[in-house]
Amino acid sequence: MTGAGIFSGDLLLVDRALKPANGSIIVAKLGGDLVCKRLKLVKAKVFLVPENPDYKTIEISPDSDGFEIAGVVTHNIHPHLKKA
Repeated sequence: MTGAGIFSGDLLLVDRALKPANGSIIVAKLGGDLVCKRLKLVKAKVFLVPENPDYKTIEISPDSDGFEIAGVVTHNIHPHLKKA
């Protein structure tokens, strides 16, 4: 999610009470893993879009393994760099 300013080691604040909307950055359960992606809704289809060109868009289908939206990302905290 580097294109959205989210980097490895960042702390994300996720609100489970917010309703995910088209374009929201979400944390979701998929195939036993947690993923952070941008939610894209097109007609009756759901896509999880990465903000990093190294990853592919995931289309969620009825047979997608264990898909569940865990919450909407509301804040991103970058940790302070440790001094040498």
